[in-house]
Amino acid sequence: MNKKELEKVHKLIGTDINRYTVTKYINSGSFGDVFEAKNKKTGELVALKIPILNDERDGLHSLLEEAKVYKHISDRENGIAEMKIIKYNDRKIIVMDLLGSSLEELLNKHKRFNMQTIISLAISMISVLKHIHSKGFIHRDIKPDNFVLGHTDPTKLYCIDFGLAKKYIKKNGCHIPFCENKKFCGTARYSSISSHIGHEQSRKDDLESIGYLLVYLYKEKLPWQGIKHKDKNRRYELIGEKKSKTSIEDLCSGMPKEFTIFLKYVKNLDFDEKPHYSALKKMFYNLYKSKNYKDDKLEWE
Repeated sequence: MNKKELEKVHKLIGTDINRYTVTKYINSGSFGDVFEAKNKKTGELVALKIPILNDERDGLHSLLEEAKVYKHISDRENGIAEMKIIKYNDRKIIVMDLLGSSLEELLNKHKRFNMQTIISLAISMISVLKHIHSKGFIHRDIKPDNFVLGHTDPTKLYCIDFGLAKKYIKKNGCHIPFCENKKFCGTARYSSISSHIGHEQSRKDDLESIGYLLVYLYKEKLPWQGIKHKDKNRRYELIGEKKSKTSIEDLCSGMPKEFTIFLKYVKNLDFDEKPHYSALKKMFYNLYKSKNYKDDKLEWE
């Protein structure tokens, strides 16, 4: 963000937007600026997403599309924030639950997570994905920035950013068909091998991304990090090739065998096959119990 944009953003602090007063700038995404705001009547803190509108980006359209997804899947109990749209001076603004730090922010602070935290996160992530998938959607952009803690409950994990989410169940109740030659979609570091070779994504791809994410959070690095190329698409190809050549055993070396089992299982799922979420959670839950941890506190508690 340049100086002019920063000045514009900070001018909003203290501004009243309907029943909310903007209290703090949080960050900027691809489609909008995010602020903390307080409900003037109740004192409740929320997050406001104000769309970016310029010649290059139609942030409003993107955020409204994301809001449609939230309408179908929002469920605080299952790790999806509540979202609504308000109007202000002929503009549409997104109001969301205020959430806490992302896993990426926490990793930058703690440098690496211990195995107790990794196993707990595995169970939580599988639970959140089970809920998203049960509503007929796949996320398609699993990464540590998109898993955040609750604002007041640092033990609660939420999944955010459904800008790339897609329905995998059609109106007639059937699974979308498998197809090839799709444009790459996601974040290259964590995306599935199928997404690199242009295959349509499904539930199994979200879970494969979870596997890479858990390894990253424990080891701080994945074998394909650092691959560079001036052409973005060629870089995606090179990362995909490295993923394909890296055995799951090597990737998960130094970690309990359950992580290898998890990745092998999800990679071998058929395109339209429903994952056995409960069995995967039970496997990690049994691993957690076998470790005899002295307390249930996560790394950041």
